[in-house]
Amino acid sequence: MNLLVYLVDDWKIMEQYGTEPQTVYQILAAEEEKTVVRVAAGRIGFKKEFDNPKDPLISRIIKFCKTENYVKLDKSVKVDNFFK
Repeated sequence: MNLLVYLVDDWKIMEQYGTEPQTVYQILAAEEEKTVVRVAAGRIGFKKEFDNPKDPLISRIIKFCKTENYVKLDKSVKVDNFFK
């Protein structure tokens, strides 16, 4: 089984959310000018590629995630590679 570790760049976030159920989101500017949005809450996830970076759904998702105190991810790596 390949488990992931979600990386954040602020230790205060780790202290605050490290023991809470996972609720995370990520916004990526992908190649070909697409924006990729990923949201996870426990075992439920959402992923969508947007052709328009100003799509109103992106703003709606970000507003929801911030209101519900989701952690914004920088990147993720496999647990097996985390301490290498």
